[in-house]
Amino acid sequence: MNHENNDGKEKNKKRKRVLPIILLILLLAIIGITFSFCHAGTPNGGGPSPSSQSAPSSSLDDNGNALPGGYVPKSRQEILSELREEEVVVTDKVSEQIAFSSGIKGAVGTWTVENPASNKVIEQCAVILNGQTVAESVPIYPGQHIEQITLSQKVAPGTYDVIANIKYYSTDTKSLLGQADYRLKLTVS
Repeated sequence: MNHENNDGKEKNKKRKRVLPIILLILLLAIIGITFSFCHAGTPNGGGPSPSSQSAPSSSLDDNGNALPGGYVPKSRQEILSELREEEVVVTDKVSEQIAFSSGIKGAVGTWTVENPASNKVIEQCAVILNGQTVAESVPIYPGQHIEQITLSQKVAPGTYDVIANIKYYSTDTKSLLGQADYRLKLTVS
């Protein structure tokens, strides 16, 4: 019975030692995030730019870029909320088999890829065989799908393990957001 009491006390002591360390790490992370948001877009990490250290100008450059009022830092909750909004969740619907009746360059094969309307990204797929892209899809916008893909290189008849590389682009800026790879079978008759 006394042994169980000692084990409980030891566990409590360990928790009391670990908790301040975890809190310190979280505090440092919050400070780092806040610092990066406060100084984002300022030259030299917020320090004066080299041009501001030169001799004063004889006239005022009144370009109107200053914001009204004092700076109000964002709360931790506001920062976390913004970070959550930037997360992109994507659902992929990709058939496991790609089939071509011919392996000549320009041959059209069957492969179904759907970009569900719930996605907020444009998808573009590439079929990679032995490190080389052998086919690439057209851009697939949310709510669209493809059923065919065209060979961009000659592929000998056979069955191959290939990688389907799906790149995700912003619907607004068309910039690359990320990518995912899937292992599939490619059959050329």
